[in-house]
Amino acid sequence: MLNPTLKVQLGLNDDQVREFKEAFDIFDEDYSGTVSTGELAKVMGTLGHNIDEAEVGVMISEVDSDGSGEIDFSEFCTLMARQLEKADPEFEYKKAFKIFDKRGDGFIDHAELKHVMNNINEEMSDAEITAMIKEADTDNDGKLNYDEFLNIMLAK
Repeated sequence: MLNPTLKVQLGLNDDQVREFKEAFDIFDEDYSGTVSTGELAKVMGTLGHNIDEAEVGVMISEVDSDGSGEIDFSEFCTLMARQLEKADPEFEYKKAFKIFDKRGDGFIDHAELKHVMNNINEEMSDAEITAMIKEADTDNDGKLNYDEFLNIMLAK
């Protein structure tokens, strides 16, 4: 249904992929395996989104990797994942966490935090970095997970 690698890159779970497939099948009125600007604009209108074909065309062009002017299911999932991100109130915090999480392992360790702080001209000693992590590290594993990072961001 959806390339497992793309699913992970987009941060989608099985339920979301299933829901997107059901929606895609509704959008794909002519059963061509792709969704055109007209088909997408029509369904968006039905869903109460006042959007014209030109705006839908822009949305499609952002994810239309093969340049066909239509989107296949993988491209549709990319579009929908972007829409989900934009609707997520924590979207900016998640983006910031990814910037700090250089290794992409879901944690911010001492070296990653120091690297980012130095890059934004916030010179901090190792002791200050350690203290900052210790203050927010509720599970005492020596690094920050997303929830711990979020607590710091929301405390400001």
